[in-house]
Amino acid sequence: MDRRALMLATGGLLGGAGAAQILAAGPAAADPVPPVVVFDVREHGAVGDGVADDTAAFRYALTRARAVPGGGATLLVPPGSYALGESLLIGPGMTVQAHGARLFRTGNTSALIKNYTSGMPAVAGYQGAGDIRVFGGTWDMRGSQFTSTCPAFVFTHADGFTVRDATVLDVPQAHAIELNAVRRARIVDCLFDGVYPGTGTPAVPNRLEAVQITAATGAANLPAPDFDGTPCEDVLISGCVMRNSRPTVNAPYDALCGDHYVAPAGAPPTQRRPHRNIRVLANRVESSGAYGVRATDWAQSVIADNTIEAAAITGIYVSSGSGIPIEDISVTGNTILDAGSGGGTGSGGGIVVSNTSAAQNSSVVVSGNLIRGTNGETGIYVSRTDGATITGNVVATTRHPSDGNCQGIQVQRSPHAVITGNHLSAIAGDGIGVDTGSTEALIAQNTVLGAVQNGISVASSEAAVRDNRITGAGASGSAGSYAIRIGGNAVNVSVQGNVARVGEGGGAEAGVGVMAGSQGAWVTGNDLRGWGAAVRNLGTGTVANGNLG
Repeated sequence: MDRRALMLATGGLLGGAGAAQILAAGPAAADPVPPVVVFDVREHGAVGDGVADDTAAFRYALTRARAVPGGGATLLVPPGSYALGESLLIGPGMTVQAHGARLFRTGNTSALIKNYTSGMPAVAGYQGAGDIRVFGGTWDMRGSQFTSTCPAFVFTHADGFTVRDATVLDVPQAHAIELNAVRRARIVDCLFDGVYPGTGTPAVPNRLEAVQITAATGAANLPAPDFDGTPCEDVLISGCVMRNSRPTVNAPYDALCGDHYVAPAGAPPTQRRPHRNIRVLANRVESSGAYGVRATDWAQSVIADNTIEAAAITGIYVSSGSGIPIEDISVTGNTILDAGSGGGTGSGGGIVVSNTSAAQNSSVVVSGNLIRGTNGETGIYVSRTDGATITGNVVATTRHPSDGNCQGIQVQRSPHAVITGNHLSAIAGDGIGVDTGSTEALIAQNTVLGAVQNGISVASSEAAVRDNRITGAGASGSAGSYAIRIGGNAVNVSVQGNVARVGEGGGAEAGVGVMAGSQGAWVTGNDLRGWGAAVRNLGTGTVANGNLG
């Protein structure tokens, strides 16, 4: 068959590899695999020398690729450097193969890769062009030269997107990848290197995520209607790196991934649906202008095995900007170093779980994380969460930029918390603090070494403090610190089987301190040897017996 006949047989213009680039069905298959038609941009006039304008060649190749019946064409971009003056509109089922290629903007275009354009019919839910794949390529947005706000890739209202092995450079005041109301997205083994933050206005934290996971909330947040509140579902971000290799030109992104909210205040219930099944796994954040990972309005999601260094505010931040109760979140196996490195007020921490409204989260697990060098309020902070599990974490060396209290683990307004098996050392504040509204907490089998203030401080009722090991509490020598402190608002707190030692540098007043106003504390069977006072009791109805000391 001659070349012309081969092109006609496959329904489109073939790339230079000819018949070898057609993947035909196997013999006598019941459901034959359709041929894959490959459009090589070089065959359509692209030069790829970094000088010639290749826009027309890409436009021509894409027009033919989108016209393939049933979709599924491949746009092949061979190694080279390609100048582009407009966006690449990708149709349903298409693949872009760009390994070894550099694609760069020559002006203030919109996104280099997108699945919609202005004037296209509005779609709802996940009904837009999907099943799109982008493999490889260095996508240079040249944002420090062409500064109008512009993400690199935008996918909206559709099902199925994969971006693998892509490098995104110098994005102007936007995101490397926007996922707007999408399902089944896979962002794998990509590099996000630097964002141009703009000039003339102060930086706004949370604004410039490398991967934005957002919902169809309105024209300000989503460039393509319908604005029906569709969230994202089934998103995987894995093996990616976020950094800023040109600090004199660019800034780091504000987070590897995140968003602001899934619906504005006052939106109807149908538009207040959380993102679901988001998995952020085994990524590396080398620097961040705000957060390593910002999980906003997520449910049934996992943040695991990431390494996050030098996040300016917080390593991992889980919250709701819409007042939606967050549920079923697992934050496990992450390494978070030098969180809060941006200084400022010190309001951040290593891992923070909260809710910006009175809504109560549930079923959040924070386990097996290593957090070192936190500069802020706390190593691990959980608020407004019922049934939180905080277990098996290592928190080492906390500090506060104004020399205030930076606790190792702090729980507030979170009943039924389980805090077990954690190891805390060199904490510039309380090792573990269970504060107002955190009734029925279990604090067990933790090790607290060298807390500047209290080893464990409990200010909520019905807590059980069991089998913990505390050494060197009160390292600052300040009055009113204890290995274990029962606060004045606490009722029926049980303290049993704990071992507390003064340790080198310890200056706490007593092994256990029961504060005035506390009622019904039960302090028994603890090993408090070496203290000047084993138990200092100012409470009412305290039972303190069987303690060694």
